[in-house]
Amino acid sequence: MKKLFILLIVAFALYSCGNGNYKNNGESAPQQIEQAAAIPVENLSDAILFKHEGTAKDVFPKDCDTICYLQGYLNDDDFLDLVLVATPRNPENMMTRSDGYEYNFNEPVLAIYFGKDDETYTLFKEYPNTIPGAEDEFTFVTVDSYITEEGVLRFGVEFFSSAGGSETDQNDYFFYFQDDDFYLIGTEKDGFSRYSGEGKKVSCNYLTKKQLTTTRNVFDETVKPTETWTDLPDEPLERLGARLLD
Repeated sequence: MKKLFILLIVAFALYSCGNGNYKNNGESAPQQIEQAAAIPVENLSDAILFKHEGTAKDVFPKDCDTICYLQGYLNDDDFLDLVLVATPRNPENMMTRSDGYEYNFNEPVLAIYFGKDDETYTLFKEYPNTIPGAEDEFTFVTVDSYITEEGVLRFGVEFFSSAGGSETDQNDYFFYFQDDDFYLIGTEKDGFSRYSGEGKKVSCNYLTKKQLTTTRNVFDETVKPTETWTDLPDEPLERLGARLLD
């Protein structure tokens, strides 16, 4: 297990902390994980949208818009797991434009299934109030995700305003399954102004408690980026579903 945690730290650092510029502060990643294990895991087995079990085709709820449909290996067995995000199409939260385009303002719901040896899936947990959705016709939200070879689940949330705003934001969240739940091990928040090009990227590694802040100008390559390292508070890891990934 220690070897796996070290691989996770290295993989996350290379992805989100500046192309190998990550500097370990000497803290032990296994100790940070053991600290997180003390957090009680709530019983959230009662699904409100997704089926409890079935094939990959059967478990996705009907009359929903698909945001995410992802397969990969999330736990320690050799069976493919399933990550789904669906937005219900409840009529009271739908709006149709004059040209026929539909806006869906319903709340997306995340579900994670663990695979079994018969190629079916069992619902591990359903996570409402976790994945952001559209709040109005002027703000667009896109969500993409993937699972790394080390079993890290990444959600990328991007916000774009078509009116009244100049900022573009891309926020990445990295989760890892251990001790019966998924824990946030890192984040990367990257944004810039569409007017000036001034941007800032903040990469946090919650296993090693280090943060890298990079400022640059995306329109002017002559402006040299600056990097600043700071320490993060020594706090327990946050569980998936504890808040909206905004």
